[in-house]
Amino acid sequence: MDYRARLASILADDGQWVPPQPRPAATMVLRRHGRVLLLRRSPTMAFAPNVHVFPGGGLDDVDSQAPDPITACAIRETFEEVSIRVEECRLIDRWITPELEERRYDVWFFLAETDHPGELSTTEADKMHWLDPAQALELHGRGELAMLRPTVALLEGLIEGRYDDSVDVVAKLPRLRADGSWDVIDADTGKVLAAGVPGPKQAETDGMQLP
Repeated sequence: MDYRARLASILADDGQWVPPQPRPAATMVLRRHGRVLLLRRSPTMAFAPNVHVFPGGGLDDVDSQAPDPITACAIRETFEEVSIRVEECRLIDRWITPELEERRYDVWFFLAETDHPGELSTTEADKMHWLDPAQALELHGRGELAMLRPTVALLEGLIEGRYDDSVDVVAKLPRLRADGSWDVIDADTGKVLAAGVPGPKQAETDGMQLP
């Protein structure tokens, strides 16, 4: 079923497209002297190739042995990808891959401060950048830094100081509308958190144009 047919099914709620269950995942927003670390995913990756993301990945069996598996996942993935050991971090956001996608993740975002410059230590990415959040958004706006909507939202939140204090974390689910704009809904309650906002024009999984 192509993206257009999936969207039609979702809008009609006819059950023709059954969205896959999102896989638990965790991401670490690393901040160093006001800059954040972004990795460019390798072009061979099945999910979000050539897209700039924070270090992170899917929950592994080893994480399940920890008292807090999601936090353990974020810390482990950070070390595996950029060789930075995180001692303290805190949860700041949570986003779920849109229902249109064949590969879906329930991603928990953590924030940590570091003095370590890190080094790229994964084949899942081919470049790493320490960027001022405003600079990253400017490059994204010019089409020079591909990013997913959650990454953009997190960078905006950093600029606005939204994460300076503790926050109530809601599972946010972007849902494409028939007019090409997006709603962001609370995945647990169905409440619309933001309506008709601009969003990605390409699918996360394969970069194909969305309807």
